Amino acid sequence: MPSGRLHAVSDAGLILGRALCLAPVTLLDPRDWRWPEDGDRDWPLCWICLTLTHPPS
Repeated sequence: MPSGRLHAVSDAGLILGRALCLAPVTLLDPRDWRWPEDGDRDWPLCWICLTLTHPPS
């Protein structure tokens, strides 16, 4: 099981293995994982990916 920050991945990122912030990522099975609304101490969210997926309104 990978550890570290959780990153958001676009459709292109699924092919390239890159997050929205361009960090290399380990892709997880989407049936078991989804982008959470908030992180926790063990799985903090990447603040760059969070900003890119939740733009200011």
